This record gives sequence, C-alpha cells and structure tokens, in this order.
Amino acid sequence: MFVLVNDSSALDFGQLTQQGVRNGVHQALNIPTDTGYPVQYAGSTTGPGYNEAGSPFQVSWSVRPKVAKVNIATVGLWCKGNVFNEDHAHGVRNLVTNPDLLSPVK
Repeated sequence: MFVLVNDSSALDFGQLTQQGVRNGVHQALNIPTDTGYPVQYAGSTTGPGYNEAGSPFQVSWSVRPKVAKVNIATVGLWCKGNVFNEDHAHGVRNLVTNPDLLSPVK
C-alpha cells in the first residue's frame, strides 16, 4: 500500500511503476521489498462498473501490510506521460461481500 505525501525524499511513483517481463510474465519491477509479506485475496476487478455484476476478468490481488510513502509530485509527473495513458484518478469498486462477484483464486 502507498500513501501520498508532500515529501521530496519519499518514493518516486515513476520508478515504482516501471514494468517489464520477469519469469516470462509482465510484472511491476520495483515493488518495495520492505513492506511485509503480501496477503492474497480472492480475485476481483476494481471499478464501479463491477459493483453489481461479476467481472469477466480473471485476476488476483495481494496487499502488503506496511505502508510506503510516495512523493505526490511524482504522481503528477507520471500522469503527464506514461505507457498506460492514465492522466486522472478513477472510481473504485464498493467493498465486495458477495462471493459470486469475485473471480476464483487460481
């Protein structure tokens, strides 16, 4: 997990989002290694479009228990140009309590 801070000594979002192929699979290459062992959750695609219907995408999620600080200014720079053409925040999905709306964990 990340928290955005106004601190130039915090992590650089652009560096954190570097991606590439590792072990034959596309990966985020610079996930911090000092934020604890990841806890894995049942799969689900985020976004408010999947609040009432199951997602057609097979995914899995994991969250590390410790929070890393990210310099908010670097998020703004990333939004100005990135390989995903992302330039703004998106809506989030409601907390899922119905297991029929989750993708099965592989």
